[in-house]
Amino acid sequence: MLPNIINFCRHTLKTGNLLCCALLLGNVNASADVLQNCFSGPASYSIDYQQELSAGINKTGEEFSSNPGHLVGNGPVITASCECPTSLEPDTEIKELTAVGSPLSAGHSSSYGFLTSNIDISVQGYTDAINSPDGSGLTSIVINNYPTQMASMNSRVQNWSIYEQSESVCSDSSSPVSPPNMIKRQFKWNVIAAKFYIKKAILGEEIIPSTLVAQYYSCLSFGRSGSCKAATTQLVSNVYLSGKLTAPLSCTINAGHTIEIELGVVVSSNFTTPGAPPKGYSLRDVDISYHCDNPVESTSGKIKLTLTADQGVSDPQGMIAKMIGRDDLGVRLYDENDRDVVLDGSFDFPVMLDTDGNGSIKLKAAPVSTTSTRPAAGKYEGNVTVKMDIR
Repeated sequence: MLPNIINFCRHTLKTGNLLCCALLLGNVNASADVLQNCFSGPASYSIDYQQELSAGINKTGEEFSSNPGHLVGNGPVITASCECPTSLEPDTEIKELTAVGSPLSAGHSSSYGFLTSNIDISVQGYTDAINSPDGSGLTSIVINNYPTQMASMNSRVQNWSIYEQSESVCSDSSSPVSPPNMIKRQFKWNVIAAKFYIKKAILGEEIIPSTLVAQYYSCLSFGRSGSCKAATTQLVSNVYLSGKLTAPLSCTINAGHTIEIELGVVVSSNFTTPGAPPKGYSLRDVDISYHCDNPVESTSGKIKLTLTADQGVSDPQGMIAKMIGRDDLGVRLYDENDRDVVLDGSFDFPVMLDTDGNGSIKLKAAPVSTTSTRPAAGKYEGNVTVKMDIR
């Protein structure tokens, strides 16, 4: 076709139609096209993210970035199979544009997306990561608003020179290479970075369910740069984030010291009923104090305090702590309402903290006989383990 066009231009030059000639030559020498139907559907990538929050970070209104900065999703390599026009030559450079947005609803502000009831997230995308397994060296693409509209998506053109004859993006039926090139160009849109915003300080674990946080779009073109726009892109990948953020409290019981309770001297004959305090015995006070660093407003109801007998023995009223080296004596604990405290770790005390992170529970204790026989005279000693757990 080219000689015919040149001949025509020579003819039209004589008639003064110089503009027509210039337009025809321009269309032949600098064609530009967006390739169509390149990808069969979006690939799915999953990221499992875990991070422990320090007390300095775990505060309402604080922001912190993902560590490491690049979060790489697990998933497949993508290949293209475009409907390529006949004007595409084997030595044509195929250009690649990447755009990214997020379907998350708006969080506490339009620059954050809603992730959980306590945490919002701001996601940053990157260009094609096929040559960057760890996500380094890529060009960032900022997501400015949530949810992201197509018209407002930011995009970047990949700064690579890859030609159709070396890595094919064309389908076999439209390939300019005969036989079709078996080496297919590969892609991966699976890397993000994240910044988190704490809407409410957390205690224990904040579970992040599998959530679609980023969607990548791409467009392949040849010819003049700038042929692809965000509006001409195709959805190529979905990136899902899951995992948990942990924020354990640092708590101490009785400032880290053993709680010692003096049960006193008791006459052996006063033990008249198995499992019951001696006749005329005054219950001893047991005050268990505790302190937790940096308590948060959601602490209440999330800390469990239990008591377990180091040497437990059962009686009709429940588990008691047997004295060390003795089978005839034990110690029984009671709550403030004189109810038996079963010493098997199942009794759940409500743990409340004041604004300074301090709290306490008040119990009572008494020695009890464990058999129907009067206990032998001598010293007695027993241990009970006090434990605090985060729910």
